[in-house]
Amino acid sequence: MQSVVAQRPYFFDHIAELTDQAMQQYYELTGRVYHRVSGYTMDDAEYVIVGQGSMIVQAEAVADYLRDRRKLKVGVVNLTMYRPFPGDLLGPLLKGKKGVAVLERTDQPLAEDLPIVREIRAVLCKCIENGSISRGEKPYPDYDSYRPADMPRLYSACYGLGSRDLQPEALVAAIENMLPDGKHKPFYYLSVDFVHDKAANPTQQIHQENLLEGYPHLKDLALRGSENPDLRPEGSTTVRIHSVGGWGAITTGKNLAMTLYELLDFDIKANPKYGSEKKGQPTTYYLSAAPEPIRINCEYHYVDVVMSPDPNVFSHSNPLAGLTPEGAFIIQSESSNPAEVWAGFPDYARKFIVANNIHVFFLDGFKIAREEASNPELQFRMQGNAFQGAFFAASPLMQRAKLDEEGLFNAIDAQLRHKFGAKGERIVQDNLRVVRRGFDEIHEITDKTLPETSAQAQLKPTGLPIMLKQLPEADGDYPMYIDSGSRRVAFTLLARVMKTSQTPISR
Repeated sequence: MQSVVAQRPYFFDHIAELTDQAMQQYYELTGRVYHRVSGYTMDDAEYVIVGQGSMIVQAEAVADYLRDRRKLKVGVVNLTMYRPFPGDLLGPLLKGKKGVAVLERTDQPLAEDLPIVREIRAVLCKCIENGSISRGEKPYPDYDSYRPADMPRLYSACYGLGSRDLQPEALVAAIENMLPDGKHKPFYYLSVDFVHDKAANPTQQIHQENLLEGYPHLKDLALRGSENPDLRPEGSTTVRIHSVGGWGAITTGKNLAMTLYELLDFDIKANPKYGSEKKGQPTTYYLSAAPEPIRINCEYHYVDVVMSPDPNVFSHSNPLAGLTPEGAFIIQSESSNPAEVWAGFPDYARKFIVANNIHVFFLDGFKIAREEASNPELQFRMQGNAFQGAFFAASPLMQRAKLDEEGLFNAIDAQLRHKFGAKGERIVQDNLRVVRRGFDEIHEITDKTLPETSAQAQLKPTGLPIMLKQLPEADGDYPMYIDSGSRRVAFTLLARVMKTSQTPISR
């Protein structure tokens, strides 16, 4: 063991050297460049994001955005190698920066620091030690030398808890925290709200008030950025599909992605969102196609087309969220009457559609699948194929790409044969007819009038949950408590609601 420890620097240097050689050979074979550590716009950077993995390309896009729009000198450091830790390369990159935010997709609540920032802090301390030596050999000859003024201020951030999505907004928050007028929080969480500004219901409000009473600083643990910029490439088309697990939305998304690639030779980035309980539950699929590389590695907040094979989507989601002005919304409906479909949308949805000039389409994909599927077990899955045809009929992509119907369906036919050809010609033709009918049988709602309602008519009396209506009325001046074993549930909010409610309280 002693001999190994004694030779530790040798092993470190040897592994680092071999890694550099392997990365160079990989570049020569593939054209893809990797280094143990790489920097992006670091020459003049004042504020730096350090991280690993898929968040790097998105951080680089945010850096470009902030440089262009807000004239902030932002750089990004990609830490490709973790062991042996490349401290010799990090020292020169971080020297003299005003702020360095280290983002990690992990949390260690009882540790002094998270793993990467712990290593970086050690590296910078070695650089300080080197700088403190005026004579003789430096203790760490492979590391840079820092004067006290060269030491950047370090910030540590945890993101991705519970697989939460990392939006560009979170990266903006990391930079804003380091600015002269920022909060300068040394440690914080991104993409998570421990306490919501607006509770969804009285029960959640009471729960949050109890949390804040016990943990007053809970709300300050997380940071949010001032904006969530649209970082999609110019000329891109972004799609979101709302469906139900087992209805074939993932297959539809894959087929659509491959068709777009074959037709346009675009860069494609797509991903589904669902959990282990997906069958029968709402699922979401995201897809973006662009003529240049897509630098977003998150759920697409801004979308051009929303397709909902799920006819009940408004009962559990807002499918219009993030839909850009003059975008397209396509929904499953058994009705053939546009006025009836329009009347079935919630008031907020109709107002949003009119205000943003959204193009609204509907089709009965279930009917098409029932009539065309040779195998009854495939009807649910083939319903999604009707929406593939509807996408090309409703979206502006065909016009942008100057595609005609013949070229489109030749490409779709080739894609279906590649995917289903081994299962026989009948399966290929069934799928092709479903796509064709989805293209032909889509209907647009052109009369999007809003019902005339007075302001008074829109006011609804405040209602209470049935269990709360059975409680005695309070004067609102003092909190009421109900003991339940070792727990006491505060009903201060209830007292306030009862006092201001227009709804009679049943005793």
